[in-house]
Amino acid sequence: MRSLLLCLVALLASCSRPGSDKILTIAVNAGVEGSALKAAAQEWGELRHTRIEVVELPYANLFEKESLDLQSRTGAYDVIMMDDPWFPKLAGDGALTPLPRKPDADFLSSTLSVCREGLTFFALPYVGNSQLFFYRKDLFDKYNAGAPDRWEKILAAAKTIGAGEKMYGYVMRAAPGNSAVTDFMPLLWAFGADIFDAQGKPSLTSPEAIDALRFMLELGKYSPPGYAGFNAAEVSAQLLQGTAAMSINWPAWIAAMDDPSKSKVPGKIEFAQMPSAHLPGVAELGAWLLAIPAASPHRDAASDFIYWATEPAQMTQAALRGNPPTRRSVFQSPDLVKKFRAFPAQLAALEVARPRPRTAQWNEIENAFGVSLSEANSGAATPEAAMQQANREIAAILERNK
Repeated sequence: MRSLLLCLVALLASCSRPGSDKILTIAVNAGVEGSALKAAAQEWGELRHTRIEVVELPYANLFEKESLDLQSRTGAYDVIMMDDPWFPKLAGDGALTPLPRKPDADFLSSTLSVCREGLTFFALPYVGNSQLFFYRKDLFDKYNAGAPDRWEKILAAAKTIGAGEKMYGYVMRAAPGNSAVTDFMPLLWAFGADIFDAQGKPSLTSPEAIDALRFMLELGKYSPPGYAGFNAAEVSAQLLQGTAAMSINWPAWIAAMDDPSKSKVPGKIEFAQMPSAHLPGVAELGAWLLAIPAASPHRDAASDFIYWATEPAQMTQAALRGNPPTRRSVFQSPDLVKKFRAFPAQLAALEVARPRPRTAQWNEIENAFGVSLSEANSGAATPEAAMQQANREIAAILERNK
């Protein structure tokens, strides 16, 4: 009888605990960005007495699942994590919940710019990704190559260092789709070109755009064989093994570059802004955002969570777990700057980082463009033919979606 009474007391206590019946379902990217958010969600769940369910998905599957849920309004997720170029597609037709209050001014403006439609915010920036230029400073010093601030200097250094050290002077990713486009965009912009003109029409057949691709192929002469099939992992492996001297890369790889258990050249990689050409160099923005589907059955709790997760204290914890922040105050924290030597370079890059074209068709456009770029890098198409093909296919995509 005493045991039965104790069980009843425990059951009543659990039922009366505030919020014990709540569940918050969060869709996250499988990777360091998602791992930090998972940890934050568990902490918030304990504070709010809310059960957390995390759906962790690879990059491509995450977009597909989120897109399907938002289109069908099933309410499967209460919070979604999205790459910033997905925002125009996922925010369409009222599928996301408008935020109850504007983000504060501590957030970097480049990251806030991809979270809204007009003056209405539908997301908060959680991860402040922007590209950096990774290079072997010891070798640049050895060969008096100067600062890697212009693309013509990068090409000259790739030739000199590659020959002198019997290594690859440069390495890039040019696999079809996102990989090729990601490495090409800083070149395209620096050469004074863009995917679209002022009227929103594809402009990849401009002389500047074709020159940018020609230059990419010149860099390819000093890259490892098969680079036209490389993704981020292959590029990073070349730097970590000390077999390549330079690349464009993302902050997620910085920690590995300084880790002796992962790198054969720990501490020798330095991080800089994107090189310039006809125009000043600019990095591609790759921020991760948090948003609430309009069909979520727990929108109030979801709102509380995303505001909490992006507060300075929680973002500091996310930074310690490997995520670049989106708040200036966190980037400038003396303790974090002491711990993460690339923070000043990351902040400088993020201040001016440029988002990919804001169109609901971006995923389809990126895939088509990336195939053409990869074909040029593999030698299957000339720069002119590759850009003409990309221009035609992008125009057809836009026409189909009118």
